[in-house]
Amino acid sequence: MTEVSFIILNYNTAVDTFNCVNSIVQFYRKTDYEIIIVDNNSKEEDFQLLKEQLGTRYTIIRNKKNFGFGGGNMMGANFSTGKYLCFLNSDIKLDEDCITPLCTDLKDHPDIGCITPQQYDFKHKLQPSFKHALGFRRSLLGDRLFEKYFPEKYPSRKDPPHDSLFKVSEINGYFMLFPAVVFWEIGGFDNNIFLFYEEYDISQKLRRKGYLNAVDTRCKFFHIHGATMNKRKKITTRERYLSRIYCYAKYHNAFATLFFKAITLMQLLVKPHKWYIIPPLLRGEILSQSMKNQ
Repeated sequence: MTEVSFIILNYNTAVDTFNCVNSIVQFYRKTDYEIIIVDNNSKEEDFQLLKEQLGTRYTIIRNKKNFGFGGGNMMGANFSTGKYLCFLNSDIKLDEDCITPLCTDLKDHPDIGCITPQQYDFKHKLQPSFKHALGFRRSLLGDRLFEKYFPEKYPSRKDPPHDSLFKVSEINGYFMLFPAVVFWEIGGFDNNIFLFYEEYDISQKLRRKGYLNAVDTRCKFFHIHGATMNKRKKITTRERYLSRIYCYAKYHNAFATLFFKAITLMQLLVKPHKWYIIPPLLRGEILSQSMKNQ
């Protein structure tokens, strides 16, 4: 069995994908790995550039439709043979071998189902690598209050424990490393989620199977925020709210979901530039209005 399968989504980001792959080759010196690139129906010129740069050395899967984060990654996972599955955004670069210590963490801590290194931007500024659980308290009060008074349960996202491995509610989806057996045990990513809140869905699946998420701040990676984001800001902002309600409703009863939706709607009412999001939420048109079905 291959030790690590790297799975990278490409959507009109061939140059970023090429740089990401090169950083893996440069810093992960072990030979028993594979790189699987899933092209989510990019423009033809971007796909051809991807094939010219990487097609003779690595597996490239061309989707005829953009299946989003979940569907694209599940396509790649189905072709994988690795003991560990490492899902990377295309706008990520390694600056060290963070993979080997993370795999060791997973071996030493079988209760960890998903792990990530500490994230930095390309100016070497620390960025949050994890999130606190989505819910009423976070929606109403934000993160800072809980981080201040309950730091053991809510570690600071902007100033996390240094040089340590610690458990968190959910990690960011830019860089996710799973033992393959755990990934398949929880059913992988939800194909219904086109963008956003995949981490919440994964965290809930892991928790129900007795696993945890973790961050190892002794390792790092670099991320260009937004390079993989669709430039249609209004539709992607709407997608964020649709995914938020869908994921919350998936794991909570109807009353809790109704209350959570009411909080979301109240937050939108004070933001007139986002009122266009309200109608599909009121009508309950969550999946039908997703970018996946546009």
